[in-house]
Amino acid sequence: MFDKALAVGILALVYALIVSERVHRTTAVLLGVILVMGLGILSLDDAVQFVNWEALGLIFGMFILVAALTASGFFRWIGLHALRAAKFRPTRVFFLFCGLAALLAAFMDSITVMIFMASLTLEVSRVLRIHPVPFLIGQITSANIGGSATMVGDPPNVIIGTALQFGFADFVANTGPIALAVFAANVGFFYAFLRKTEFRQAATSPEATLADGGEFDPFSAVQDVRLMRIALVVFAFTVTLLVLHQLLDLLVAFVAVLGATLVLMLGGRDMPDLVEKIDWHTLLFLGGLFVIVGGLEKTGFLADVATGLGSVAGGNVALLLTVVIWSAALLSTLLDNIPFTAAMVPIIREVSLVNGVPLPPLAWSLALGADLGGNGTPIGASANVVGLAVAEKEGVHVTWREYMRIAVPATLVAVAIANVLVLLRYA
Repeated sequence: MFDKALAVGILALVYALIVSERVHRTTAVLLGVILVMGLGILSLDDAVQFVNWEALGLIFGMFILVAALTASGFFRWIGLHALRAAKFRPTRVFFLFCGLAALLAAFMDSITVMIFMASLTLEVSRVLRIHPVPFLIGQITSANIGGSATMVGDPPNVIIGTALQFGFADFVANTGPIALAVFAANVGFFYAFLRKTEFRQAATSPEATLADGGEFDPFSAVQDVRLMRIALVVFAFTVTLLVLHQLLDLLVAFVAVLGATLVLMLGGRDMPDLVEKIDWHTLLFLGGLFVIVGGLEKTGFLADVATGLGSVAGGNVALLLTVVIWSAALLSTLLDNIPFTAAMVPIIREVSLVNGVPLPPLAWSLALGADLGGNGTPIGASANVVGLAVAEKEGVHVTWREYMRIAVPATLVAVAIANVLVLLRYA
């Protein structure tokens, strides 16, 4: 009993440090790892065993591929094409940029997607003389929704897929259609909520802007044509193998690292520099988090939580799925959804075993709840933090109140729709 309380206390301390932002989240997790091992909850062998190495390998490989595409200028190139296709009209820009954010986030890191999308949106907003905040929030929510459609789109999905042995195709077939419906509802909600105040014609005519803005020529964004071609071919090859990895009996981590190795070998002499630009903090953060959650699992605390969830639902599958999706969504609005998902995966595994409920519907409910719930606050998901940080650097400060005024009702609508669709399909 003492070990359980100790493990929970360590997790609570780490969460408190992360939310308070007094220290970097990686530092907070490393402190948790030291406490878990130093206080004898886990041995060194236990700690190594609890780390999800396949998830870390997948994320590492995708980081390399996305870094190569970024260095080539691919993201800005495709964003400027979308801008010109919208003819600089605010409503069209909103719909196209949200669609682009969702589509790209389904196949690559949503953090990178929001870095370039936020910069492009701020630049476009200055030209069109429109308020950028609703456009930014629309793209942040769209990126998180798009990321829920595939295994590699959002970090919570990577954790769920690798830990529970679900493949890329499993996510596309189960969370993909629901994500598509939720995305349509999300952009519809934004349009209805903002059309009388934000979606007005720009002061500068689209024709004048197109004629005057050489900096908006898509080909001006291309930094390295050869690298872009190589990175796109390797990326397509990698995604294809990820789709087929179960059929070919390949580990997803092997596929991602293979893609990263190919782009590093073929991209040119400067490619090793990309390794230095990887978000190593995220990898170290996830690795340490797996160890802390492993302490909860070894002490039996997660099994107790699973039993409690099952007793609340009373054996009712529909109620259990609803409890999972809403608890995941509500907690992810307050806590970063990455550590929350890492803690929940072993819980839903225990819930499935204890209550005789099929595991896949629980996994899809957790994924959708964590991914969609992360939209609710500025700290709910990494894409939120990064997108708003880019705006801050450009002099656009978004307060919690301003963000949540739009995002909270949009998130509630999205989760409610996902909940109904999950019940219709699985309960």
